[in-house]
Amino acid sequence: MDASQKRPTAGVRYVLVRGQEEASGATYRGFAHLPEVDLPLEIHVEPPSEGGAEGRTNVTARLEGAPEGVDALGLEKAGVALVKAALRAARDAGRPMPRRIVRWRGPA
Repeated sequence: MDASQKRPTAGVRYVLVRGQEEASGATYRGFAHLPEVDLPLEIHVEPPSEGGAEGRTNVTARLEGAPEGVDALGLEKAGVALVKAALRAARDAGRPMPRRIVRWRGPA
């Protein structure tokens, strides 16, 4: 088992894999791994809408099963931010959407 598969001792490790791209966008599915629990996470990326803000991609997240005391909204916001950053970096480099995104975020 390599480091990308282990539960973190602090903070949160996001592991997301892109599913099939469709006209409605793409969905990344995976987990937000916390020291005490692994939470299923789904992030949907919609292509820019016509008439909307130019080049603006709508990204939404849904975290499931967060126990009491876990900031689910904060985890979703951080997941959205990291996916947006990965998409922006790929776009700026002329590459397609990343297939897999793995990032660790330390404690606040």
